[in-house]
Parts: sequence; structure tokens; C-alpha cells
Amino acid sequence: MSIIEKLFCLFAIGITCVNAYLLKSRSKRAIAGNPELKEGYGKLFGGYLIYLNVPWIVMGSGILVGGVPGVFDYFYPRAGNPFVLAYHASIVVLLVLGVYWIYFRGGAEFLVKHPGVINMDMKSAWAFKLLFAVMLLGAVFGMAMMWLSDLPDPRFEIIAAQQLIRPDGQF
Repeated sequence: MSIIEKLFCLFAIGITCVNAYLLKSRSKRAIAGNPELKEGYGKLFGGYLIYLNVPWIVMGSGILVGGVPGVFDYFYPRAGNPFVLAYHASIVVLLVLGVYWIYFRGGAEFLVKHPGVINMDMKSAWAFKLLFAVMLLGAVFGMAMMWLSDLPDPRFEIIAAQQLIRPDGQF
């Protein structure tokens, strides 16, 4: 396993933290204009850091304890690796929680009231719900592709190509 595969989850956690910081930066302008939004933005910031890092922590745990050979194994949940299944389960749980919050607990209205979470100026909760539905469809499609298709593993293709090359560099 390459160093990139070993450290990918740390890179993903770092990107999530940078995005959380950007959210916090964008919120300062809205808080300056409306100080009672400060508590809501604090909840968003904390939730962003906690919930959006869960899959990366699960992934990193699998790699750290040696239960998963590499990052690419997470594209093959049908293999039945318990760490890979836990990763996919964490994503499904987060999607279900997201649907519950956005559609049934006033999350869309909350996000419209607290602009800056996404780089679009949403004026309507229905528009946000529609956008979330499209993002959810993309996530479901991506998960379905990993579960139902036989994606090639790039590591095996590199190894196969290396085996085709003779020591003198000829095929």
C-alpha cells in the first residue's frame, strides 16, 4: 500500500476541516448583520466537523489496524470486508440522518436562515430540498455503482501492466 493510500483519510479529514473553517469564515458576515444567528452557526460548524468526518475516521480505522489493504478496497463492498461495510454503513446512516433533518426536522429552513453552508444563495427551503434530493440521488447512484458493478481495481491493472513489461523494457 502506498503512502497516499495510507494517508488518504487524513487528507480527507483535512479537507473537511478546511471546509468547516470556510463555513465559519462565511458565517462571520451573517452573524455581524444578525447576532442571534451565532448559536445556529456554532451548531452547524460543530455538526459539520463531527458528522462529515465520521466516514473518514471509519476508513482510517480500517487502514490503521490493517483490516483493509488500501483505499481502493472501499470501492468493493461486495467483498464483505467488515471495515469496508462499516464505512458504507456510516455513509448510509449519515444520508438517512440528513434526509430526516432536511425534510422532517426543519433542516432546510434552518439552512436557508443560515446562509453560507453552500456557495449558493438559497432563498427557499423547497429549493434547498430539491438540491438535497439531487445530491442524494447522486450519492445513491454512486453507492449502487460500487455495490452492483464490477469496477476494475487500478492497483491490479498497474501490476498487470508491470508484469507485461520484460526486464529489457519490451512488451
